[in-house]
Amino acid sequence: MSQFCTMPAGERKKCAAAICREVHGTNGDVMDLGKKLSTPKDIMLEELSLLSNRGSRLFKMRQRRSDKYTFESIQNEANAQLNVNSDLNVLENLSSS
Repeated sequence: MSQFCTMPAGERKKCAAAICREVHGTNGDVMDLGKKLSTPKDIMLEELSLLSNRGSRLFKMRQRRSDKYTFESIQNEANAQLNVNSDLNVLENLSSS
């Protein structure tokens, strides 16, 4: 017990009980947090293209890396197809001679 407390013991107990009820939420009040907002995808992508914050800059960098590997993959597939076609042409030429 603090020697500097000026409240009577009964009043301190009432205050402590009110604080406990508020913290534990036992008085029946429920906080209404509202409805979760649903943002359309095109608005989110528009905001990510602004480069006005760190998140959108990181998104753009990740998108560039992804595009680079996608384009490299497409190019590698095209090169592989060209190699297969050229090998077939060589084989046809060899078999016809």
